[in-house]
Amino acid sequence: MTTTLEQPTTSAAGSVWRTAGLPTLFAASTTARLANEAARVAMVLLVLDRTGSPALAGAVVGALTLPALLTGPLLGAWLDRTPHRRQVFVANQLLLLGALVGLLAATGHAPSYVVVLLGLVAGLTAPVLTGGFTGLIPPLVPAPLLRRAYGAEATSYNVAGVAGPALAGALAAVAGADVAVGVTAALSLVALLAVLRVHMPLPVADPARAGLVRTVATGLRLLARVPALRAITVATTVSFTGLGALPVVLPLLAVELGQDPAAGGAFFSAFALGALGGSVAVASRAPRTGPMRLAFLGIAGLGLAFAAVAVAPTFPVALVLVVLAGALEGPVLASTLAVRATHSPADMQTQVVMTAASLKFGGFAAGSALAGLVVAGHGVRAGLLVLALLQGVALVAGLLARGTRRRPG
Repeated sequence: MTTTLEQPTTSAAGSVWRTAGLPTLFAASTTARLANEAARVAMVLLVLDRTGSPALAGAVVGALTLPALLTGPLLGAWLDRTPHRRQVFVANQLLLLGALVGLLAATGHAPSYVVVLLGLVAGLTAPVLTGGFTGLIPPLVPAPLLRRAYGAEATSYNVAGVAGPALAGALAAVAGADVAVGVTAALSLVALLAVLRVHMPLPVADPARAGLVRTVATGLRLLARVPALRAITVATTVSFTGLGALPVVLPLLAVELGQDPAAGGAFFSAFALGALGGSVAVASRAPRTGPMRLAFLGIAGLGLAFAAVAVAPTFPVALVLVVLAGALEGPVLASTLAVRATHSPADMQTQVVMTAASLKFGGFAAGSALAGLVVAGHGVRAGLLVLALLQGVALVAGLLARGTRRRPG
């Protein structure tokens, strides 16, 4: 059985936010994501400030996202079947808090591998920020309003994406990277308190239905065999591999254009501000274009926009182009969530989202590490061109995956 995303009526438009429990859920998810987005920027700025190594900065961002490749499918399957969901949401905030405090103590003093390991610790439960919170939405929202609810969910990501990098960048510029990391750690504690107020609905899946490993395998087969899920997963994973370059290239692009590295936070906020506008448009009025096509169009636009950023002559021009890129990316996320909800069984919603998100995180980690090496060897603009090129690869790969016929049996 799959969830149907019908077109909402005009009279029901405002009722999404009147759904019981949904405002509390979005408050908690946005706060948790805000801490995570600020952490990505603050960590990079701290590493660059204390070590001057873009390769190590890329490795730390990669380490923050890499564990999700393994933990996401397991956590997703577990969250679909356990009545004790809250523990993993709490653990995510505590691990991020501990890692940030550890980075303050270790960066520039301990060996590089210790800094990278702290990034790994922070990323162990990070998939709950995507599929974990998203999986709590369907039990709360009537089916006719789900597509708008997912637009609002994308807005949550982008609000955090606007405020998190801006906060980290501004604090680093005014008071130093150490203060930026410290405030981000405090923000993760605030997110923990917000998470404790969220209602956790009972799972749909039967805990005794199958073993956890078998359930994970079933979810992976579902992503591989259902053409729509396969296509959106392939396309967004490759696209996110390219976007993994952002934490590395944006601070250094600011430097190349005559700004302080902390001005990279303005680029992050510009990207998220554009994405916020795109996702709000989806949340406020369901688009006529189907979600799959809209996602592919957004990925194509991302490639063109970042190719233009790579040759931008000034900081203001680059900033405008980054806003445009964000506006094209916003509907990609909302559309991706809609495709997954439409083609996933009700008792595997969280697992499908978290497994697919984990693949994206794995791609993001690889992209961050690759960008660090490319930038170190060939400069920041080469890193941006690689980012743009991977969007084109994502589009082609997604179209090919969608067109592959499912084998009998």
